[in-house]
Amino acid sequence: MLSTGHGISHWFDQAFMILLPSITASLGLSALQVGVLGAIRQVGFGVVNLPGGFIVDMLKGQWGLILTGCMVWSALAYALLGASFVFPVLLVAVVMLSLPGALWHLPSTAALSQRFSDARGFAISIHGFGANLGNLLGPISAGALLGVLHWRGILYAYTVPALVMALVVWLTLRNIGRDVKGEERRDFREQFRSAIGLLKNRPILGLASVALLRDMALTALFLWTPFYLKDVIGMSDWNMGLHMGLVTGTGVLSTPILGFLSDRYNRKLVLLPGLAICVALLLVIIHIGGGIGLTITLASLGLFTFALHQIIQASVLDHASRGAEATAIGFLFSASSIVGAVSNIIAAIIVDQYGLVNIFYFQAALTMASLLILIPLRIGRAVAERESPSP
Repeated sequence: MLSTGHGISHWFDQAFMILLPSITASLGLSALQVGVLGAIRQVGFGVVNLPGGFIVDMLKGQWGLILTGCMVWSALAYALLGASFVFPVLLVAVVMLSLPGALWHLPSTAALSQRFSDARGFAISIHGFGANLGNLLGPISAGALLGVLHWRGILYAYTVPALVMALVVWLTLRNIGRDVKGEERRDFREQFRSAIGLLKNRPILGLASVALLRDMALTALFLWTPFYLKDVIGMSDWNMGLHMGLVTGTGVLSTPILGFLSDRYNRKLVLLPGLAICVALLLVIIHIGGGIGLTITLASLGLFTFALHQIIQASVLDHASRGAEATAIGFLFSASSIVGAVSNIIAAIIVDQYGLVNIFYFQAALTMASLLILIPLRIGRAVAERESPSP
């Protein structure tokens, strides 16, 4: 159910990226305004994660309520987004839309990390499997719906499955976090000590830097690739949605496999070649043009887009103390999101000054930087379940 809810969250998230070119044309937005939307979305995501992980760890008995609230909030955000006729209202709606997706990861990833500490990479990858399925279906369905509905109608329609999923989540996950044996309630001081310990942990700081640069690249990829496919390659809404489904959704095939391999052998041995392949594929996109070659390249890139991030999360949790899992994931996501906001502005400037195709050079450079940071990091096999540090 955690994986299913994660999939619904990403379905909505990726659908918005497909609707964005139509929203842009309808409201007459500039490239800079599109960049601001992407930036404010990232800031909202980061602002939730920074204190959110700490709070979620403290409110372990309320994880079910938090997960249910994520779905209800998604429905409200899409209703407001559909009712946006001016840029300021659109900004508010985009901020609202960033909150539930950010918050969902914290209790869900913490719960999986605690329950499956001996197979953490695989468990988190199955959570990511749901996300990748949503990433695949979200763009395809949105692209198809644009052929028969106005973008506002699509957004209004999405409120229904969000509310239905809220009910399902409450019925099935309302007790999550309450039923893990051997857990003692931690006071604020103990929780704060664990949080500070994360900031002194060199492997976690190194992995956060890798994730930060990687997420900057992915932010630019997801925001501007739909514009590239539609405006430069000349794809229809349906075809563009299909290709964005590939670039985000083929990880359905690779994510569980990579997660298993990272448990069985070594996280780093999975991450290094994955990042190197991503750099190569981004450079291929620049020169390959359209046709079947572009389709194959985007599908190949999709094998690693989100799958590698699940492995990075598992690596961070390998080094986090028990009871501070949500805080660790919140720190990881917040750092990436806040810097990702800057990435959106830089990417918008690149698009304005040099053209859409050059955005892929930017992504390749960021991915290469993350690869170079990862090389000297000392991370190995998944470690056994860690106990909280003693006071």
